[in-house]
Amino acid sequence: MNEKVWVIDNEVLNGINFFNGFTIVEQNILEKIFNNAYFIDRNIAETDESKKQIIPYVIVKNEKNQILVVQRTKKQTEKRLHNLYSVGIGGHINPIDQNDISEITFYNGLNRELNEELYIDKLKSLEYVGLILDNSTEVSRVHLGILFIAYVTNADIREKENFNELWMNDSDFQKFDGEFEGWSKIALKALEVI
Repeated sequence: MNEKVWVIDNEVLNGINFFNGFTIVEQNILEKIFNNAYFIDRNIAETDESKKQIIPYVIVKNEKNQILVVQRTKKQTEKRLHNLYSVGIGGHINPIDQNDISEITFYNGLNRELNEELYIDKLKSLEYVGLILDNSTEVSRVHLGILFIAYVTNADIREKENFNELWMNDSDFQKFDGEFEGWSKIALKALEVI
């Protein structure tokens, strides 16, 4: 059976002025996105540029003000991202997340993705940051990131075989020479970390 993912039609985003791949939108725009989302087969969504797959993308910060950075190993299925570094934890919204209230569907998916990827000691708060829209690559053109920061006591990666993890503070980012994936670059610039 083919995976189904939550998408919106690009026309829903008309009128939003994205700046350098990132923008902050008001709650009513988020509601419009959620209320117009629907599920389709992922294999269709991956190639249909008239739609965007909605992806919660969560930066995790600990009590030392460090950001969790993960490196995707070659054992991970998405070959296009092997060896790249990421500050975002997230993934697709699936029918298992569905609720009669579309906003809850989104947060169910966000919560499920965080818990699939991480052991979290204590989630203290979750803060909305903005939207990531990057039309520079074939892959990014069919995805819409909704960026959050999760403030935690501590967290640890579950899939050690698929990811290497490190915690970095602002000065670590300044001297870091690894290659970040596209959305991570946008997210870090939005947070003025790099």
